[in-house]
Amino acid sequence: MDEWELIAKCQKGEPEAFEQLVKPYLAMAYRTAYLIIHDKHLAQDAVQEGLIEAYQHIDRLDPKRGVAFRNWLYRIITFRALNLVRKQKPAVEYEEMIPEEALTPLDNVIQREEQRQIWQAIRSMKAEHRAVIILYYYEGFSVSEIAKITGSFEGTVKSRMHKARKLIAQQLDKDCKRSDFLREGAMTHD
Repeated sequence: MDEWELIAKCQKGEPEAFEQLVKPYLAMAYRTAYLIIHDKHLAQDAVQEGLIEAYQHIDRLDPKRGVAFRNWLYRIITFRALNLVRKQKPAVEYEEMIPEEALTPLDNVIQREEQRQIWQAIRSMKAEHRAVIILYYYEGFSVSEIAKITGSFEGTVKSRMHKARKLIAQQLDKDCKRSDFLREGAMTHD
């Protein structure tokens, strides 16, 4: 059964069809909300509120308008997450340590430090900048899709991405000396 057939069933009031429709997107929706909010419980709240809103307003989706369900759902989830960020106090620390195979233990330490610096930069951004970076780099949406999801113009999305990239670069430049020190110190002890 294709997506629009499931949407039609949802619009007729069949909750099982809604469950089938959203199931493939739940993990990514939660990840997106979590990366925007930095809080597991608030991310769950954002997804839950978004799903309730999507279920209540599924009748707004029209195949003639050509809006993909995935984009429509992510727009709702992203707005819920951004609203929760605006309401909360300063963001909770988020560290994602992805185990990576490295050539040497030193390379692994340096790579983790660089990841930490990137996340530190992302964490310190305004929610609007953080959202476009997460949607683009981690969820794979295009600029035009992000514009639709966030309710912004494409130029605004590009501007926010540019600003976010600049902030990340500044953070990496600022912390570059620390990484260089680690590399040079380790090489002199070989």
